[in-house]
Amino acid sequence: MSIINFFQSRVALMTFAGFLAAGTFTSCKKKEGCTDPLASNYDPDAEDSDGSCVYASTGTQVINGVTYTIISGNIGSDRTLTSDKQWLLSGGVFVQSGVTLTIQPGTNVFAADDNTTPFLSIQRGGNIDAQGTAAQPIVFSTIKKVTGGAAAGNWGGIILNGYASINICGTPGCTAEGEGGSGTYGGSDDSDNSGVMKYVRVEYAGKILGTDNELNGFSFNGVGSATVLEHLQAYLGSDDGFEFFGGTASLKWAVSTGNSDDSFDWSHGWRGKGQFWVVQQTSATGDRGIEADNWETDYTVTPFSSPMISNFTLIGAVDGSANDGIRLRNGTKGKLWNGLITGFENGIKVGTECDAHVTSGELFAKNSVSYGNVTAWSNCGIFDPGTETSNSSTDPGVLSGYVGVQVAGAVDPSSVDSWFTSVSFKGAVESGNDWTSGWTVAL
Repeated sequence: MSIINFFQSRVALMTFAGFLAAGTFTSCKKKEGCTDPLASNYDPDAEDSDGSCVYASTGTQVINGVTYTIISGNIGSDRTLTSDKQWLLSGGVFVQSGVTLTIQPGTNVFAADDNTTPFLSIQRGGNIDAQGTAAQPIVFSTIKKVTGGAAAGNWGGIILNGYASINICGTPGCTAEGEGGSGTYGGSDDSDNSGVMKYVRVEYAGKILGTDNELNGFSFNGVGSATVLEHLQAYLGSDDGFEFFGGTASLKWAVSTGNSDDSFDWSHGWRGKGQFWVVQQTSATGDRGIEADNWETDYTVTPFSSPMISNFTLIGAVDGSANDGIRLRNGTKGKLWNGLITGFENGIKVGTECDAHVTSGELFAKNSVSYGNVTAWSNCGIFDPGTETSNSSTDPGVLSGYVGVQVAGAVDPSSVDSWFTSVSFKGAVESGNDWTSGWTVAL
């Protein structure tokens, strides 16, 4: 072998050995990340900790002699809020995917007064299990209820984000970002399950952060039909009491009391159901009892908002200055039965862009009474008793506050869909069966 060939062979051998060493070093390098399963950013594939773990911060604060346990940040593992403690939300609290937040009956959760915007947000894939009772409701309020100065808009409310479909981004399965930085919502699973809420009251929520950037008492963003929502009250909020942004969630036994904007609001393709809904507004504030939209940017985008609602009682400010009992606009569809609507400027008002749905029978109000309003039926002559004979404009004389129902002329909604409870009356609350008693608060 020549000297040149010898050195060429040595160089080749050294190069090959270098490649082997590099390959061996790379294959042995462990992935770094957060290795603690209790952290919100736990990485199950990480083998070495890089110090990046993030935890929902906790601590305590003594207010007026009472100790409150503080919750803030991300909740990355299953957690229970127990009724033997007082809880304080600071800033946005996010329940992460795969995590269940359980809240015991009788638990009180307060929003801190600490220059943050407190809210509770269940992220897509996360779950809430908040099952109070009539005797032990779960109450979310503001700490100013304790320290003084409780007012509408003191905090941001409860947000559920689901994987159900929405219509505002143009493609099936698309997603959107919730207002107030409350999380991503939307997808293609209309049977998605975000958990259970029963006998839950939210007070003084609905913080307004800016134009078209508002948090509500309850926000249901792309929430799926497997979610259970029953016996909920939104009390004295500064924006909407209940708002549905798309999805297929249904809500039964709901009270929206003294909220500054709309009591119930749907848009972005909501296709759920509602039964036993109560609205009670004050003369000082309140916009629409129900504001219903498909999408204001494109009236024809699909899936259309097309819920079914039965047995609702909407009480305006009596003086007729509280706008519309029901405003149907921006391309929404919907089917409504067994309503009592009074005390508004317009009992029911329909936008002309919805006329096609009225004609096709995909938008209607039947077996309902609109009375004691400045105008009973605005731009909806087809709903007027002269055309829709199941409707009426005559005071039935049955209401004491929002309690009372009219039996004559009602339809049993369970004959239309089995989700509905079988009833034979118009209105939401029977005088002999006041389901709001004990767990709601009055104006």
